[in-house]
Amino acid sequence: MTIELALASGPVLLMAVLVLRRRKAQAKPVGLVRDIRDLITLRMVLRDAEPDQRERLLAAHRKWRCEPTKKPRG
Repeated sequence: MTIELALASGPVLLMAVLVLRRRKAQAKPVGLVRDIRDLITLRMVLRDAEPDQRERLLAAHRKWRCEPTKKPRG
């Protein structure tokens, strides 16, 4: 593991811990699985990214995660 990868994955892991701590005990397992899947995908993307691309990728991921969920019409 290179120092760049360690520095890039640190905030992701911290975010995962904070997200998991905010969830209540009755949280739906599906939501938890989706969060873990998203973090694993982000880690894989960051691992393959160039160091100068990682900041933009993390910013885009934060923006995407903070968007309100759209309710289906029906």
